[in-house]
Amino acid sequence: FDYSFSMPAIFINPLDKEQLNLLNKLDKQNQDLRVFVSNKTPQEFIDKIPGKKAIGDITDDSHISTASEGAYCGIFFEGNNAKLSETFLNAIKNSNLQRILWISKEEPRNDILEVENLTYIKFSGEQNYFDTVLSLEEVEEISEKFIDLK
Repeated sequence: FDYSFSMPAIFINPLDKEQLNLLNKLDKQNQDLRVFVSNKTPQEFIDKIPGKKAIGDITDDSHISTASEGAYCGIFFEGNNAKLSETFLNAIKNSNLQRILWISKEEPRNDILEVENLTYIKFSGEQNYFDTVLSLEEVEEISEKFIDLK
């Protein structure tokens, strides 16, 4: 692999305007950004999202795993919606993603931490995970399984 360019990345479940900043930075850094957006997301927000967009049912793991085909890094934003964890886990198991960044406000469950090549980023409050995601998306190897950004 030539790591002088980034491998395709997919960001799953962007929810707010602040994340548009992160997505724009990822788009510049990565050159091949894909984004999976819930079909319940307002069109006005979807139109502002950079990269190649897939729109579908965020609670259907097959939609997510299909959309992530060909991507190297999957960035899963759970936020504080723990109901998505099963969907995300199934999507990851049915994908061939090589790196997974899982962003959540929840404490990590063991079955999530056991996923190979997964780094769990726990954040609280103000979007303090942006720099962490940007740096982890482009490095060759990640050794941490759990990063707590209190």
